[in-house]
Amino acid sequence: MDSDKIRELVKQTVSEVKQGYLIVRAQMRKEISLKFSNGQIENLYTDTESGMGVQAFTPQGASGFASANVLALERAKELARMALELASKNQSIDCELNTEIFSVSPTVAEVPSTAKYPFEHFSPEELQQIVSSIHNKLLNIKLETGSVAWQTVYRQIEDFWCIGRSDGTLVSFTVPRTVLLHQGTVKDAGYGQSFTVTRSGVDGEILLAEQADGSLHLQAEDKARFIQRVCKAPQIPSGSYPLVIDYGLAKGLAHEAFGHAVESDLLEESVLGFEGKLRIGAVISKPGVDIIDGPLERDWAYQPYSANGQIRKTVAIVKDGVLKQGLGDIFSAAKAGVEITDAARAEYFGVVPLPRMTNIRLIVQDNIPLNNTNNLNQVIKSIREALLSRRMLEKDYHFLLLGYCGGQVNSKTGDFVFQCEGAVNLADPELTVYQAGIFSGKILAVLEAVKCSLGTPRYDAIGTCGKAGQMVPSSGGGSGYIMLDKNQNIKIGGRTND
Repeated sequence: MDSDKIRELVKQTVSEVKQGYLIVRAQMRKEISLKFSNGQIENLYTDTESGMGVQAFTPQGASGFASANVLALERAKELARMALELASKNQSIDCELNTEIFSVSPTVAEVPSTAKYPFEHFSPEELQQIVSSIHNKLLNIKLETGSVAWQTVYRQIEDFWCIGRSDGTLVSFTVPRTVLLHQGTVKDAGYGQSFTVTRSGVDGEILLAEQADGSLHLQAEDKARFIQRVCKAPQIPSGSYPLVIDYGLAKGLAHEAFGHAVESDLLEESVLGFEGKLRIGAVISKPGVDIIDGPLERDWAYQPYSANGQIRKTVAIVKDGVLKQGLGDIFSAAKAGVEITDAARAEYFGVVPLPRMTNIRLIVQDNIPLNNTNNLNQVIKSIREALLSRRMLEKDYHFLLLGYCGGQVNSKTGDFVFQCEGAVNLADPELTVYQAGIFSGKILAVLEAVKCSLGTPRYDAIGTCGKAGQMVPSSGGGSGYIMLDKNQNIKIGGRTND
């Protein structure tokens, strides 16, 4: 079924079902992915999925939900009947009522795909040939010592969504996204460590661009040589230090520590909330620091409209150091004391949406330009020189942390623990490399410690965000590298000094 027929199906469903109030969500998803390991193809996967979910409401605000992987009018009507029956049953057992949806203004919109090449432009055989040629070049990378094993993954996805409501809303949008990923595993001196580098876009054009300029290959080679040094490097002495973090760590920090903490359905358990309400107006950093979440066109996590059919707003979570807004959806924003922004996202048609981030970025207005280069060693030297020239480089230890490897945050207490790929002591003229340490502390202490940013903004750190069993694309970054003053509530773990 094509997109026009899906729009007509959704329109008919909401117009012909007169009982209750409906939100109808139809989805059609296509995916192809290829994986290569050390010169051999390991997997080629294709999938097409479509279906519909119906969320129904009684006049009093009780809701029910039903879904099926079928796109047909009679099945849609049956889903509506089932959802309405569930809503009535939920009302009879005194469920929480919510009538906010009834006051939302209707919207009609159609957002076309931004892809240059249609999803089927390259055949699986053509994709296999192109990705194989890109992957095989990695096998020519030689390290001074040790070894490196390579994997390459290419994923291409096209998501079409259509959302209709009983008030006449009919919104549809197509989100294409692609990623080319190299993962290297370096082994040396009895130590092994993996890393990833990615290049993302909206279609197969990223493969043609990589064939032309090899920028991801160069990143992979630079990172492999850096990780090889990490394998033989000492551990960081455990303690608090002045730091510089890269844009991947900035994205991880903004996402895990602040984005989740302001989602309107989680504020009863958030350090940024008080009695279930967002602490709007609280000063949580120095002036000149912003945290912004919102859709960026052609981004990995792009979503122009919410899963409830409202336009997805850009949200200034923190503006000039002050907590301003939360990520609110129709159903939990009022309770949390925040504006409806509408931050609702759903992994697929068979689940009820939740408030979620799209592209979240940590922006520091005070920026120090760096030399325009993609070479990792040159970037590190440029950061050291910039800090030296402004007398901002601390003596003994001033660590640059590179590569976000995941972590976790306790939103209730504000404690975070992140892992990075490696570190460099910028205070040392030899730029000594250290093994990855645990980057941990209090989330509010991090914003208080922000001093400036260095270099060009990067907002393309991509990943997948999990919440309540749902996985959705996430992305973000920072306004370059972010410098943090020494703070006793921010620590780097490693060896303990005797």
